[in-house]
Amino acid sequence: MSLSDFSLQGKVAVVVGARRGMGKAFALGFAEAGADVAVTDVAVEDGHLQAVGEQIREMGRRALVVRTDMSKKAEVDSLIQSTVAEFGTIDILANVAVMYHPASLLDLDEEGWDLLTDVNLKGYWLTCQAVAPIMKERKKGSIINMTSRGGLRAHGEKALGNYCITKSGIAMMTRQLSRLLGPHNVRVNAIAPSLVRPDPPRDFTFNTPSNLSDPEVARAWLQGPAGIPLGRIAEPDEMANAAVFLASDAASYVTGAVLCVDGGDMA
Repeated sequence: MSLSDFSLQGKVAVVVGARRGMGKAFALGFAEAGADVAVTDVAVEDGHLQAVGEQIREMGRRALVVRTDMSKKAEVDSLIQSTVAEFGTIDILANVAVMYHPASLLDLDEEGWDLLTDVNLKGYWLTCQAVAPIMKERKKGSIINMTSRGGLRAHGEKALGNYCITKSGIAMMTRQLSRLLGPHNVRVNAIAPSLVRPDPPRDFTFNTPSNLSDPEVARAWLQGPAGIPLGRIAEPDEMANAAVFLASDAASYVTGAVLCVDGGDMA
């Protein structure tokens, strides 16, 4: 083993959903590991995505900031083409964008279903499909999709049932793509977190105490009979650490995996 295997020096990454939270952590983690990074999101008006680009440049890496609606094939294709024009290639794709809907599966209307699947399934499919030819031609690449513990088991909170269905689809999409792209030395993996500290900070509103921001309340709830064994919420950087590993040569024999970074929640 060599620590240099964990380096992303000289690689180019695309992070979809990089404006805040885990997507931002992924982008900055890749840059800190040595990669140049294209960051994209559908919301750019508040300046957060541009700020991520500036942080990447402050690390001495190159950054490309692009607004993209990942549910639109033309916009996804434009993102990939712009990245290749700017950096020459793409080595890493990280899909971190996510969509929630408060309605239960039985109450969800068609518009809500389309909104969820456009981002959580169609968008992931479009981005993977767009980068695959580039990676296949070069005989190398790493695709990392964000699923969830909710994609691995049914959720007790009714408002998250529809979300769980889409996340389960991402997990299976990841496995299917690993079969198709493995012969071309392109690895496809997913990360399945449990609860991750939101950005901006807020209390979780589903199946949790209303004052979960109180450390003592959070500790008692998380360490309860159905809680997380490590007894705390994850930080976005802890998801980014896993992503850097999966993107690097240290994970050269890892594909088709759904890596649970969940504090033991699925144990």
